[in-house]
Amino acid sequence: MSETPTTLDERREAPEYALLGLLRDGPRHGYRLAADFTPEGRLGIALRLKMSQMYAYLRKLERQGLLLAHDEMDDRSHRARRVFALTPEGARVFDAWLAAPVEATREVRLTFLLKLAFTLDDPKAALALIARQREATAAWLAAQRAREARLPGATSMNTTTEPLSLARLTLRQRILLSEATLAWLDESEASLRSLHVQ
Repeated sequence: MSETPTTLDERREAPEYALLGLLRDGPRHGYRLAADFTPEGRLGIALRLKMSQMYAYLRKLERQGLLLAHDEMDDRSHRARRVFALTPEGARVFDAWLAAPVEATREVRLTFLLKLAFTLDDPKAALALIARQREATAAWLAAQRAREARLPGATSMNTTTEPLSLARLTLRQRILLSEATLAWLDESEASLRSLHVQ
């Protein structure tokens, strides 16, 4: 008997969503899924998974009721292969994750790139995702700038009368990373629009 399906609010790791997304196109066996995480695979440049890690995630998703699995005989090798398929709940969870921007800029490097990978075949969806991410990143940047302004000794952005602190250094890193992320989002949007002008 499977456990009650989880909600989107439960924390899942980016690789779990990537597996759900790969299965959104239809059932697959483990070796075919693993190929997408190799350096030459669809997601390999952003995320590498070892077989043991992948199967641990697949078992977890199956326990949560997001995947179904069954053994299927391979006609060529005459060996059973485990085939995984998305459940309706798994599709719902993936779709909700895909539509939402990441909250913190640090999540853009992996989580947002994975989301983008699953929308690139649909330029309208990719552009909508980029727009939502731009809004979320701008809000995150504003919050970090406000935190920086409240630090002791802050006189104006990037100037201070106080010695350096871990808080100041961390906030500067977040601010500069967010500014760079906004520039990258703008560039990505422009590239998508130029490639898909109809």
